[in-house]
Amino acid sequence: MADNKDIAEKRVIELELELEEEKSLSQARNRLLVANIKELNEVYDALREKLKELQRRNEKIRIFEEQLVKANKLSTLGELASSIAHEIKNPLISIQGFARRIGTTLDRDKLEKYAKFIEQEADRLSQVLTKLLGFSRMDEPKKDLFDMNEIVDDTIMFMEHHLTRFKHIEISIEKKPDLPMVSVDKIHVQQTMVNIIMNAAQAMPEGGQIQIRTGTNDQYVFVAISDTGPGIKEEDMERIFEPFFTTKEKEQGTGLGLSLCKRLIEANAGKIEVESRAGKGTTFTIMIPVNAHLRSSTSSHHMQQ
Repeated sequence: MADNKDIAEKRVIELELELEEEKSLSQARNRLLVANIKELNEVYDALREKLKELQRRNEKIRIFEEQLVKANKLSTLGELASSIAHEIKNPLISIQGFARRIGTTLDRDKLEKYAKFIEQEADRLSQVLTKLLGFSRMDEPKKDLFDMNEIVDDTIMFMEHHLTRFKHIEISIEKKPDLPMVSVDKIHVQQTMVNIIMNAAQAMPEGGQIQIRTGTNDQYVFVAISDTGPGIKEEDMERIFEPFFTTKEKEQGTGLGLSLCKRLIEANAGKIEVESRAGKGTTFTIMIPVNAHLRSSTSSHHMQQ
């Protein structure tokens, strides 16, 4: 009996020791858990602050990019200033001339003829100013259905006089008839074309050819702008759409044009492709999907990102 009692007491002591160990382990686990929770909370708070900082930086970047878009478009408008002046000057001279003739004749038929000419020239002047105001617009894509051939015609009308300041630049246009209509912001496409054509002309200071073609490719309507300039080096091809990257002299460009062109076309659910070989010229192809209007709701947000 005494042995059994000793065994029982020894077992009780062992159990009490095991219990104390378990309590110690449990307390240690609780302390570790509390420490882990505290550390996780600190990490969460730090990540939340980092997220807020990233959001603030993204907002600053978005504002900066919007400012760059505006600066580039203003620069493009400046490039077109002489062309616009020419387009405005011609109808004004005509209006002035016919107004003088009206003052020197009493022939009713001639008066009506001169008045009609003045009205036509005034309409022409109004159209030029309307297009100029539209070209300076700097907001989200405002899409409508357009014939890409008409966009090309209007763009060349703006640019042909301005391009005369470059030596021996020849422009040829090849338009595929009966193109499918595309849903785009016409001004965005025009701004992109102007940038690409101006780059091509500047790359050929001694003259060359610029060819503009329209057509269809799979589900896209495209405008391809090719030049006979020096081309783009292979090592530069992957960087040409990067902001601030330029192969021009420092005083000739900021490297913003092509990066902003890419954003404008992507905002219209399209894309820009480029083919070039050093010494063989360059072709930029603006591609707008025929069903772009079905994707407009998911693509216009690119202008804000």
